[in-house]
Amino acid sequence: MQMLCLTKTDTYRRSRAWAKGWLCLLAAWSGMSLALADTASKTPLEDLQEQALRWVATQPAFQGKSMQIAPLDWRLRIQPCQQSLQFEQPFAGQASIKARCADPQWQMFLNLVQSNGQTDLNKTAAPATSNKQQVLVAKELLKRGTLINPSMFVKAEMPAPGMESQLLTDLKSLVNMELVRDLTPNTPLRSYDVKPAVLVKRGQEVIVTAGQGQGFQISLRAEALQDGGLGEQIRLKNSESGRSLSAVVTGPNEARVR
Repeated sequence: MQMLCLTKTDTYRRSRAWAKGWLCLLAAWSGMSLALADTASKTPLEDLQEQALRWVATQPAFQGKSMQIAPLDWRLRIQPCQQSLQFEQPFAGQASIKARCADPQWQMFLNLVQSNGQTDLNKTAAPATSNKQQVLVAKELLKRGTLINPSMFVKAEMPAPGMESQLLTDLKSLVNMELVRDLTPNTPLRSYDVKPAVLVKRGQEVIVTAGQGQGFQISLRAEALQDGGLGEQIRLKNSESGRSLSAVVTGPNEARVR
């Protein structure tokens, strides 16, 4: 009977192959760890700022201008958004944008500045001195959650250094907005003091119209299945048939089927 014996050469080759296999696994694991570490190192706030700047670069109002996000409060914490962030410029002529996340639901305003320090989109040079500006101030103490009416404010002139991009000066822009914090009398109203008001709340009865502009119009009553602000599409349930439908919020407890 013959016995097969491994030679030193075979043992050496197998040892080298085994060592190479482990080295490949270690290299792959190291690369994966570095990729995960790089992803984990980016905070939700940093990701928000990056996406906001990419969106700003595509908007006609900001083209030709090198924009940056104004410094944020370091204590600010936001939850990671599980869906694509949505951006808009709610106040024409104001260097601020609104970021909104649907899951989980949150929104916040971001103020923009140009890399040269300029904050007014309608001017080509920043003023050398801080002059008085026309601002909107509250006539009396307004509580957080107040649905804003333009009659609650008056125009006044006062110094507002460093706040140029944050000030709201158009009374029309306050329609269907609400306060996110208490506002004391004679305090300038800023973009981050307000947010779109919730005009329809979950569980409330809503008047829904359909057919407008098509030669007919019908109205029905429905129960809101979610909150909604002006222009937002929400889900409702027909109070009579129990069927679900979608409609766009047009006013307080009012919506329209597109």
